[in-house]
This record gives sequence, C-alpha cells and structure tokens, in this order.
Amino acid sequence: MDLRSFLTHIPSGIEKEMLIRELGGSGKTFSSLLDLSINEKDPIAWRAAWILDGSDEHYPGLAKKHIPAIIAALPGLESAGTLRSLLRLLTRYEIPEEDQGILIDLCFGYLVSELIPVAVKAHAMQIIYQHALIYPELKEELVSILEDQMDNNSVGFRSRGNRIIRDLAKL
Repeated sequence: MDLRSFLTHIPSGIEKEMLIRELGGSGKTFSSLLDLSINEKDPIAWRAAWILDGSDEHYPGLAKKHIPAIIAALPGLESAGTLRSLLRLLTRYEIPEEDQGILIDLCFGYLVSELIPVAVKAHAMQIIYQHALIYPELKEELVSILEDQMDNNSVGFRSRGNRIIRDLAKL
C-alpha cells in the first residue's frame, strides 16, 4: 500500500479503522507512518500521526521501541496535529529515564506557549502529571503553571487543569 497516496485525502473514521486493521501489528508499516509523521508537511504528517496513534491504541505496545525517536522528533515538529497525536500516544507509555527530562521540559514549554493549541496542552499536562507521580518535586511547578495559565486558556484547559490540580492535592 502506498501510504502517502492514501493519506492525501482525509481518511474517514471507517477508512482509519480499516487501515489500522490492515496494519495489524506491522512494525514496518508503523515505522513508515512514523517517518511520514516526522518528515512530511501537513496534511500528510498529521494524518499519518493520527493513524499511528489509533494503531498504537488498538495494538498496545506497537510504539514502544520508537519512543526515543518520537521524543527526539518533537522539538522539530511544525504540525500541531502531529504533535497532538504523538503526545497522546506517549501518554500511554512509561518513558525511558534518559528521555524523561527532555519530554518534561518540552511539555512545560507547550503549557506556557500561547501558540500551542489546547488539545496539545491537555496531553502535555497528562504527561507531566504522570511524571509528577514518580518525581513529586514536579508537583509544585505543574500546579503553579496550571494556575497561572487558567485565565489565558479555554474552558477545556481549565477543566483538565483543575482535575489534575485536585488529583495532585490528594498525593
């Protein structure tokens, strides 16, 4: 299958599910989609990332060996859609210790950026929250940034942020 050609039109939800089933647990196709996500421009990039995220959700663990490459690619991504899908994918994984610092720094940067969409910020919050469970020293910084950003963001941001703040208070 020529993935680039397939992704030139907007796949419907049915086509997305069909492709995910066709991929099965194919590591080779996953790698090809990851390459398109990281190296192509929109709309190909975000569509490939959307399929990647769905594939990993349907076949848990499919992205595990690609986690370091995904994290390394995040700073260079221009597509908010690609960033959203890849961060969503990362929320399902235990991040290797050597990659945690860069990922957490990137996520904090996404939270305070006015240029980053709320959907990306929501996944960034989740990633930092998951790491605050491991590294309690992140808790205060996360709460401080969330409280600071509440007025500058959407209702969705405030809702997710307040839920994370409440969950952190229980720790």
